[in-house]
Amino acid sequence: MEFGRIGGTDCIVSRLGFGCGAASNYDYGLLDEAAWIDGVGAALDAGVNFFDVADVYGFGHAENLLSRALGSRRREVIIATKGGLRWDDNGRVTRDASPKWIVRALEDSLRRLRLDEIPLYQLHWPDPQTPAEETLDALSRCQNQGKIRFIGLSNFSLTEMQRLQGKHRIDSLQVPYNLLCRDIEKAILSWCDITKISVFAHTGLARGLLAGRRALGSQFGANDTRARSPYFSDNGRVEKQSLLSELEQISERTGHSVSSISLRWILDEPRVSAVLVGIKSRKQLNENLEALDWSLTSSDREALAIFSNACPPGLAGIPAHGVEG
Repeated sequence: MEFGRIGGTDCIVSRLGFGCGAASNYDYGLLDEAAWIDGVGAALDAGVNFFDVADVYGFGHAENLLSRALGSRRREVIIATKGGLRWDDNGRVTRDASPKWIVRALEDSLRRLRLDEIPLYQLHWPDPQTPAEETLDALSRCQNQGKIRFIGLSNFSLTEMQRLQGKHRIDSLQVPYNLLCRDIEKAILSWCDITKISVFAHTGLARGLLAGRRALGSQFGANDTRARSPYFSDNGRVEKQSLLSELEQISERTGHSVSSISLRWILDEPRVSAVLVGIKSRKQLNENLEALDWSLTSSDREALAIFSNACPPGLAGIPAHGVEG
């Protein structure tokens, strides 16, 4: 297992993080809960100690399920959850990072996860109605009360991060990063490295497209977030297919799975502390674990960069629940 840190702290996390978005039971299709719980157990046995979830995943269901899957070991690992989105009885989601709501959301997450302290609590999205300083003030008070160990942000821009610098201690930033979404290379990676803010990459497999399991043009259920994802759209279809073909060729030549090559490309960036990968089963876990403890050759990285750079920008789109408040 490879390990990174949370910010400038001594808290160690596995560089392959277990993303729990699939446990929502609808964003990525229906979930076989028994297989997912088995995957969590296998991840623990393999040395994975970093589990990323959010209150909005399944409207609390994913947090409950993760707590059940981890059992008594939930206090031995680093659980990162996110808050700042509110949902109603009809499943409509809006951004709400107001101090009153974020404290309530934190308390609800503590209850569902059956923890006294959440190792890493992250503000899921900026809320245009609430200055982030007010939200962080509330979270800092919760931190002083022992309810949060570290505070992170998710899906914040560099400008927003720079504005907050010095006002609050931020330990991590979670952002999209993969072969089809490389925006953070322009400035965020360097800035976070200098300021000792850990970068956690989400959607490392581009919602599964870069795993080689779902072809371009795949059909998904109406509730499946991939049905609306630009990753699977016709935008840049030829360029995306060329990148996928290159990944397949490297896979055939090296014996590594397509998903492990896509993830290794991220892990070979030392300024990325961990990549968070959605996992549904032990089989998917094992494929992703293949990404650890080796490196791509310089020629393979260069080839992937060429095909990656040819793809159009903006393919990340808006992640699930990335709604305006």
